[in-house]
Amino acid sequence: MTSRVVTIGACISLVVAASVSAQTMSFEPIGSIPGPADLVRVRGDQAFVAAGTSFTIYDISNPETPKRQGTYTFPEEIWGFRLSSSRAYVGANFFGLGILDIGNADEPTLIGSFKSLGQTKIGDVFENKVVFIDHMEGLVMLDVSDESKPVAAGSFFLDGYARDVTVSGSLAYAVDSPSGLYIFDLSQPGPLEPVGVLHAPNAPRSMEVSDGSGAGGPKLLCGAGRGDLQVYDVSDPTTPVKVATFATPGRAERVALAGNLAYVADGEAGIQVVDLSTPSQPKLVGTYKTSGPARDVAVDSLVLVVVGDEEVLVLRQTP
Repeated sequence: MTSRVVTIGACISLVVAASVSAQTMSFEPIGSIPGPADLVRVRGDQAFVAAGTSFTIYDISNPETPKRQGTYTFPEEIWGFRLSSSRAYVGANFFGLGILDIGNADEPTLIGSFKSLGQTKIGDVFENKVVFIDHMEGLVMLDVSDESKPVAAGSFFLDGYARDVTVSGSLAYAVDSPSGLYIFDLSQPGPLEPVGVLHAPNAPRSMEVSDGSGAGGPKLLCGAGRGDLQVYDVSDPTTPVKVATFATPGRAERVALAGNLAYVADGEAGIQVVDLSTPSQPKLVGTYKTSGPARDVAVDSLVLVVVGDEEVLVLRQTP
């Protein structure tokens, strides 16, 4: 069985150093998407690449020869984006949040936008509510019942420098520096108020959340951007717990999750694959050395790696 990964380039229970002795996974390059590239996500047979102000969709059904489909260009630099159904929620610096219709991959279309007070970094969605990170306001919520006319529906000022937000189910997870992790229940009416907070001075700058369904395991949040992989148990959103910090060989920048595995874009050290079957005891099980710094990673059935700003490398797991 193959794995598809895309890579671009506080109470601690355990601090673990990377060990190569137990590695079992290896990868081979099978194709590439020419750069420039900053960020990447993958879903099925499509890869989504942000480079500067451009958001581009690629058909990777034949991964040896990815085919460029459509592009949308924002007036400001893209700092982050997340996908949900036929939409992409794009943080485009001082332009604000852009809502792209990506249902027609050949022609992604801006259907709505919202300008906040500061710089917008990334957004995500639950039902008709969009939340996004603004460096001045913190976490901002919009009512997108009419996507063409998003309406401000509240905000919550994070104590530090807001970095990232992701939504899993009805819960929004936000991190800031240097304060920590905040969890919000978007199914609740009324103003934004966290249901759980974990103060962590070295909180990650980027993160992903597992669905908690793998083998009945805990719901995990994994973060990077501080030079290491951080693992949090968020099974109880009211009391998130940091269960491990894993020291990778390089400088962990971003992470993607697939089952019990975390794929880490580890800068000059390339890609590291970490087994989280026992969350408090992360174990390095695979690596791939890229020709330049690995800056971002995404996972589906193949492995795509953004190497420097030169290319998105497509990898396949080898037996």
